[in-house]
Amino acid sequence: MTQTVYSEENLKVLLYYVIIPLLVIIILFFIGTKIYAHFNKEKDENRTNFVINYWSNVMGIILIAILLSVSIGFALAFTENVRELNAIAENKVLYYFFMVFPAFPLVFLIYYIRKFIINIKRKEKLDKKSEEE
Repeated sequence: MTQTVYSEENLKVLLYYVIIPLLVIIILFFIGTKIYAHFNKEKDENRTNFVINYWSNVMGIILIAILLSVSIGFALAFTENVRELNAIAENKVLYYFFMVFPAFPLVFLIYYIRKFIINIKRKEKLDKKSEEE
């Protein structure tokens, strides 16, 4: 079994190596999409929307997959500690909440994968439409 230590140092590691890089990537991506939309607003609007939706979905899938892995790790560590301390009876709500907690990011991951597939199908329709014209 592994020993999990909740400390300020571990929180700093999580903050510096996961949360801050994710926030920087989100901010840079937001700025990039605004610049792309500004420079391509007079061109084909459907293509511009497709590109922005495509990359938004890809970024959403990547970011949520990272958050899902962090939430699974935290949930496993928390439930393992509660089990080792034989404190399940006193912490039933938290124990069961953290057992199902990774399901929330999983639902969002499935949602973004679904949006990605719908966007790809929309692109195929746009290609057929542009070939007909």
